[in-house]
Amino acid sequence: MGLGIMPRVRISGPGEQIINSRLTSWERIDVSAAQSDQITLHIDTAGQTGLPKEGAELVFSEGYDDRLVHKGKYVITRISPKLFPPTVTIVATAAPFQAQDNTGFKERHTRTFTEISLAEIFRQLVTSHGFSPRVASKFETVWFKHIDQMNETDSAFLVRLAKCHDGIAKPVDGLYVLAEKGQIKTITGQDVPSVTVDVSDNNDPSDFRRFINCQLELASRRNFLGVKAKWVEGSTGLEYEVTSGEAPFLMLQQVYEASSTAQQACNEELQKIKREKDSIRMDLPGDPYLVAEGILELNTSFPPEMVGRWSIDQVTARGDSSGGYRCSVTATRPARKTQ
Repeated sequence: MGLGIMPRVRISGPGEQIINSRLTSWERIDVSAAQSDQITLHIDTAGQTGLPKEGAELVFSEGYDDRLVHKGKYVITRISPKLFPPTVTIVATAAPFQAQDNTGFKERHTRTFTEISLAEIFRQLVTSHGFSPRVASKFETVWFKHIDQMNETDSAFLVRLAKCHDGIAKPVDGLYVLAEKGQIKTITGQDVPSVTVDVSDNNDPSDFRRFINCQLELASRRNFLGVKAKWVEGSTGLEYEVTSGEAPFLMLQQVYEASSTAQQACNEELQKIKREKDSIRMDLPGDPYLVAEGILELNTSFPPEMVGRWSIDQVTARGDSSGGYRCSVTATRPARKTQ
């Protein structure tokens, strides 16, 4: 992977001098999902004061030697002091999700949208909570005649809609983005490099700076081509059935209260089946260019069934003051067409 020698991180912001000089270990989670990206910092505070408070903003950079990569802005959401050994744990997230929720961002809603694009739904909801939206052009043409938000928070609703169309909806470095999953150029305009990984001839677990482990998990439900669901008419108690796709069918276990919600559930489950992917889990040396929604290339040093391009879903990077730096990655690729 051609990286440097000495792993390093740098924190900029309130308390940076103490944090950088006394950081004992850290973790950064970058995820393509509803939850916000997060950093966790463990700091030796023996004889020290002057750490930042909740709500303060930190900038996190990560890499090797002096070649550090900006990983975003994070707002401190929790500070946990410990008496012995004297340490403080700081947790910060990539979006300003504070305990006080003046706009109702964490509240559940049930409502209907009609004759509207996914892009416009996204803009309406995120701007109502004070976020700055960024939307990929693809979603301007994703059109709904009728779509229901069913007892969901706005963030969960947007994630569900985005996933149905191979997209992601999440806060990124101070923005809220609706982007195509696995795109090379992010919606914020920052280039995301494709990271190529190869296995050394001597892939020894004792060599933590080079060792790579990888597990492949194959998608399991490709034999279904359609979905069925049942709904009950309240006034008569009669049970009806709706379908999406064709046989063989997967039957949903839940019984719905209306034809429209049953049909919507069928449509979404069928899209999920069509998108079902092979996945891999990897443990490998730290690399600051591994990012959620980025591309991972496994070359021919891997077994043939693992070789190829993978879309990164989550990266968990960890490091410590002794020079340890590793990444855990989960990634997926589209299911192969069945014969």
